[in-house]
Amino acid sequence: MSSVVHITNANELSISNNQLVMSNIGIEDVKQVNKISLKDILAIIIENCRCKITGILQLRLSEKNIPLIICNEKHQPVLHSLGLYNHFQVTMRINEQVNWLDIKKDEIWEKIVIQKIKNQRNLLQFLEKSENTVAKLEIYEKNISEEKKDVEHQEAIAARMYFQELFGKKFKRFNDDGINSALNYGYALLRSLISSKIVAKGFHPSLGFHHKSQFNNYNFSDDIIEIFRPMVDYVVYFNQKEEAELSKELRQNLLLILTQKVYWKNKKYELSQVIDYFLDNIRNYFIDENVKIEIPELRIDDYEY
Repeated sequence: MSSVVHITNANELSISNNQLVMSNIGIEDVKQVNKISLKDILAIIIENCRCKITGILQLRLSEKNIPLIICNEKHQPVLHSLGLYNHFQVTMRINEQVNWLDIKKDEIWEKIVIQKIKNQRNLLQFLEKSENTVAKLEIYEKNISEEKKDVEHQEAIAARMYFQELFGKKFKRFNDDGINSALNYGYALLRSLISSKIVAKGFHPSLGFHHKSQFNNYNFSDDIIEIFRPMVDYVVYFNQKEEAELSKELRQNLLLILTQKVYWKNKKYELSQVIDYFLDNIRNYFIDENVKIEIPELRIDDYEY
């Protein structure tokens, strides 16, 4: 199983014999060195702003589609690396992406939102929250799947109700507080992993099927992430802090999200594998009229934190 490398102290990162080399000048100028094979790395998170990274390491990480995520002084991810040409059919894939049919885009987005609300509902149920709220979320699911009501409106109502049930009536998304800082951190990690997978498949992360902002370089990533957001919400719920600055313990717990198991066609796989399967299914759905869209499923009982 691949691991997430969390850099908090190392002064320099380099590569030797296909291994990540983490060097740190400790007490009395004693150099401490740790190594890990690149094939065992899922992602690298750097929280030491003074850490130096060699160019050849960045090149090898790009070749192997290993996300390199760099955080600012407040521990928020602000930069991640993506390879430009990591697929042999990149031009063909992006041309396909540009010409995806709107009717199929709408169908995928509808299924993603239904699953997202279902995942939110299941989390509230697992935490033994208000049965009334859980029942209302189920109604919003059916409003989309059966009544064919406006997807965005139902999603927005469900999200507001869900967050206030989870974090309290006074909670507002995007406020400057500890809960929002933790949510932003976790979502940024997911977004980076998803973006690296999108690029590896030859697609462009800015060309989404629902999110279409000209100012967003990750519209496609933000389409995919919606299903998986409750994984972050779960961790934040059990580690709520009033302080806006994130503790090291909470950040490390959020990193575990990237190694969790998720269900694909009723079988359990690592999250990174499921993202691969989902992206393949999305492409096949657009180019083959006989392919049906499949949506990953979260099962909270199987979370391993």
